[in-house]
Amino acid sequence: MRRSPETRTRVLLVDKPAGWTSFQVVRRLKPLLGRKVGHAGTLDPFATGLLVVLAGQATRISELVMAMPKEYRVTVQFGAVSTTQDPTGVIEPTGGRVTEAEVREQLAGFRGLIRQVVPLTSAVKVGGEPLYRRAHRGEECETPVREVTVHELALLEFRSDLQQAVIRARTSKGTYVRTLAHDLGVAVGVGGYATELRRLRVGFMDVRDAVGPEQVGEVIAAADGAGVQGGPAAPRAGGRALLSLSDVLRDLPRYDVRDMEESRARHGNELRGAPSGLVRVYGEAGLLALYEGVAGVSRPWVVFGSPQD
Repeated sequence: MRRSPETRTRVLLVDKPAGWTSFQVVRRLKPLLGRKVGHAGTLDPFATGLLVVLAGQATRISELVMAMPKEYRVTVQFGAVSTTQDPTGVIEPTGGRVTEAEVREQLAGFRGLIRQVVPLTSAVKVGGEPLYRRAHRGEECETPVREVTVHELALLEFRSDLQQAVIRARTSKGTYVRTLAHDLGVAVGVGGYATELRRLRVGFMDVRDAVGPEQVGEVIAAADGAGVQGGPAAPRAGGRALLSLSDVLRDLPRYDVRDMEESRARHGNELRGAPSGLVRVYGEAGLLALYEGVAGVSRPWVVFGSPQD
């Protein structure tokens, strides 16, 4: 039986193909990355685009990555509705048609803070069970309502003959873009669903720097051959597909510690004098931890098992 390699700390930008689940991508990569592998934000099987895969100590920052804004390109098909709000469901035509002006007018109501009904086909748990399991059994149930933020919603193209709109959406964590498509269809009065969906960005990370699952081995081999875990070696084998923790956390303030204070940070003890809010704490050997400061006292948010680059 082939054993998985020792898990090293890595952040990989993967371009998920259509038809794959996010879990299938992770399972495919485990023989290359080791046993401790996860991802930061699920993509539906019909969707494509940026999946941030975390290995080793990087799995400990999944909450931070998932909280980053996301950017998508979605194609909305008007004049029909789907039981799953996407092409995998039962499609029922409504016979209605819509104009570009009507779509533009209704888009304004979906910008800013909005409320969404969580779709029954989501992985959100109600009563300890994921909603999609109930959907597969044909059960009906009341699903939660969430407040999410749509930072940007732009109409890129309207195809009158096909009754399709191509829209760019930049959203907060927890936003269901296929639900945006469905709700827009309701708003214009003819129904609609997401026929194509592609995730373009997570925070500063861009799908143009990502590689397909079949290219990950090449990226890792190039980085390991250069004796690094990420950063400079990655561009030779897939752009910025392989990142370090410091790369991913670059927007957090940096706080350097030495001597006794470094020892305290390594062991997860309180620090005094660190800035307020969440900061990256560095010792002489690299990134030691993330600390959160409140009222002059900083406490550990994550302490890494070994210094990271």
